[in-house]
Amino acid sequence: MLMKKIKKYMTVFKISFVNDMMYSRNFIGQFLFFGLFLFVYSFLWRTVFKEGEIEGFDFVKMMWYFMFTESIMLAKYSFHREMSQDIKTGDIAYHLNKPYSYMLFMYSKYLSSSLMKMVMNLLFGSLILFLALQNTPLNPLNTVLGIISSIMGLTINFVFFFLIGLSALWFEENTAFQFIYSKFLFTIGGLFIPIEFFPEWLKKISDILPFKYVLNAPAKVYINGLEEFLKVFPVQILNVFIWGGLIMMLFKAGTKRLNINGG
Repeated sequence: MLMKKIKKYMTVFKISFVNDMMYSRNFIGQFLFFGLFLFVYSFLWRTVFKEGEIEGFDFVKMMWYFMFTESIMLAKYSFHREMSQDIKTGDIAYHLNKPYSYMLFMYSKYLSSSLMKMVMNLLFGSLILFLALQNTPLNPLNTVLGIISSIMGLTINFVFFFLIGLSALWFEENTAFQFIYSKFLFTIGGLFIPIEFFPEWLKKISDILPFKYVLNAPAKVYINGLEEFLKVFPVQILNVFIWGGLIMMLFKAGTKRLNINGG
């Protein structure tokens, strides 16, 4: 019985993956944008690291770190917009009547699209950096562990995107929540600057909050390997369970609200 349920969501994953692969040419614009980002920030970081290492990072490590965080950031499938629209129009009621979990259905689509884009970003970004730097601090094990950690990071991100979409039940206009969340990822999520560069008090705050485990933690695993993976992966799993459990409770409360209102 459990295998049948898993197979159902795996089918959704496969269909989304094939569909995205068929239209992969649509990502060319994103690759150009990604390449421009790497080019511009290489000048910044080359100047910053003129004097040597900072908090264990040199210029080469910093560029690979930045490439990895950007690969995840640009890969995220923004399904919360679709979800918000379904809630506002009432179309979500059709999904809730289907014989599947709406949350797992959306997660399957989200992970398929995001993972495919992330891998493509990593391949493109790695090629650009290797040609430009003629140097890489990485090895196959670090890459595999980094991708595993990034899947957990994408899962944490899914939970917050789901929450943003769900907020349409209570707020007519919820785009501000997406803006606030993205700014958390930019700053204490470690998108552009590693958390290690921050003041000690801000590092402690970021350790408690989930945002660093979406971007900073997977990128650190990608750079540092097994030792870093063993430190952050259990915390990522804990965040998925805590925040995922909270979102499931809110979703159940929200669907009851829909039923009460006749949705």
